[in-house]
Amino acid sequence: MIDLISAKHLAQAAAIKLELRGGRRKRAYLQMDGEPWQHPLSERDSTVIEITKVPFQSLMISGE
Repeated sequence: MIDLISAKHLAQAAAIKLELRGGRRKRAYLQMDGEPWQHPLSERDSTVIEITKVPFQSLMISGE
């Protein structure tokens, strides 16, 4: 796991759209609801990430 040097609280909303430009960077390190992930970035094109709230909670279901 990678430790964050600093984090920025960007927004609190029902929906958000991020447009990221990679350039020399190959990944964006993001975190939402305490869950970190690495998102690949394109060197030439913008990467668009849309996060929306769903009207119901998702559940983990065991296969038993």
